Amino acid sequence: MARLGDLLRAQREKKGITLDQAAADTRIREKFLKALEDGDYQSLPGAVYTKGFLRNYAQYLDLSTEELIVLFHEERGLQTPEPSRAFKPMRPIMRRSLIFTPAVLVPVFVLAGIVLFVGYLYYQFTSFAVAPALDVFDPATDAIAQDAQYVLKGRTVPSGKVTIQVFPGPETIGDVRPGSDGIFSATIDLTAGSNHVIVEVLDQSGKVSRVSRNVILQPQAVASVAPVKLVVDAPANGARFENTFVTVSGTTDGAVTVNGIAVTPAPGGRFEARLLFPAGTQTLTVVARVPPDRAVQSGASVTETRTVTVAYSAAVVQVAVRGADAWLQATIDGAVVPGTGRVYKDGETQTFTGKQVVLRSGNAGATQVTYNGVAQGAMGGSGQVVEKVYTAQ
Repeated sequence: MARLGDLLRAQREKKGITLDQAAADTRIREKFLKALEDGDYQSLPGAVYTKGFLRNYAQYLDLSTEELIVLFHEERGLQTPEPSRAFKPMRPIMRRSLIFTPAVLVPVFVLAGIVLFVGYLYYQFTSFAVAPALDVFDPATDAIAQDAQYVLKGRTVPSGKVTIQVFPGPETIGDVRPGSDGIFSATIDLTAGSNHVIVEVLDQSGKVSRVSRNVILQPQAVASVAPVKLVVDAPANGARFENTFVTVSGTTDGAVTVNGIAVTPAPGGRFEARLLFPAGTQTLTVVARVPPDRAVQSGASVTETRTVTVAYSAAVVQVAVRGADAWLQATIDGAVVPGTGRVYKDGETQTFTGKQVVLRSGNAGATQVTYNGVAQGAMGGSGQVVEKVYTAQ
């Protein structure tokens, strides 16, 4: 391991900061931070970008920027830039016409090349640093709604990851994927009065854009009908879950959503949903609505909330195969999991728990991973063979 990487890793661990946390705080992709600490310069972008990352990371870790830049140059075998040279101006030639000699043309071509190269670097840097475009066109401005369910629509970069939050609540809808044209949509639940909606998009370079809207819910007065019934049996308010799903169950005679995710009740009205959450205190919002075909007061609803605590002492890895089939093998604490090492069909999911979980996929682009309640996205590109290791936090 390179000496520069040792300094960075030692300072980060001294401060008790994980790579995930450092990537979120500095807005530098985790794989670039890991490459800096491992001395894996082949996995980093050009020297201009890498030095920019290194300066930001050094400031974040309270290290000397200039000393680390010198170490970077030494380890990459780069030469320290030479001081600029002073050129004496050429004396004008009196009473003689301009003659294009090699002594005149060579400096002109060199200067033009330098200008073009600097312009190219500036274009690449600005393109890399620009936040992704985000346009929420429904609602285009602050709006008034009459239905508690509102379909929000917008446009962003096709590779972006969209997250929507609605306050009060809060309700969070994560991992909304735009289509190939960048169009995305999601159904949000509104409460009576003012609702503050925040839409955020994260692109592959770690840049973020945000747009907010205020939507006021003013339901129309309609004929009264019997209210929808909702009984939430689990979880108990204040319950604690460690290394497992949060199971939400109950009975209803309506249509049910849990944190905005539709759940189909069984005959008799029994429903159950299992959700993985990140560590910390989480709020569950269960909403039951009168089905549109049952009464004139379609959309009438009943809401129940629960607050639970989620903790992890092991690595809990949920795998979902989406978009295509994928060969998948899981190894937990050194032992291959029986039943893996086969082709998983599109739509199959499985969860693995242990101190160390090793996943190997034959189609990384179709293998979506959630680690300790946090969506990690696809393991890699379509058709790629990728192996990743997830350890207990």
